[in-house]
Amino acid sequence: MSITIVLDHPLTQTYMVHSALLVVKLLALSPVATITLVSHGWFPDVDTVRRAYLTELKNLAPFWIVGALYVTTQPDTNIGISLFRLFTAARMILILGYATKPISPVITNFALALSYVITCYMSMYVVYHYRNAI
Repeated sequence: MSITIVLDHPLTQTYMVHSALLVVKLLALSPVATITLVSHGWFPDVDTVRRAYLTELKNLAPFWIVGALYVTTQPDTNIGISLFRLFTAARMILILGYATKPISPVITNFALALSYVITCYMSMYVVYHYRNAI
């Protein structure tokens, strides 16, 4: 079995764009921490930004790996694109809830659960697709 990843395929492009958007969001957390530190002093909210950064690192790394593997399974394009878009939207909502707190905890908890479920689904899809290798 050979695996071909076509860079001009919509699913591959969606994965690359959404991965890059999530990197930009992750990189933006450092300036947010600095602004918080300067505007509020040493103690308030800085730990929240640090925890948000660590949470993002813990959740984005599996997504990037599993997302790339998921693309190799050649899933339905519309489902794959929807999963990548929903994951990115969920992580954006979650970081807004962490950083600025204008969002209800119910919504941020749902966003966290959604991103987790999407990563789990893609993981299981990859395992099932390549089950003969087990």
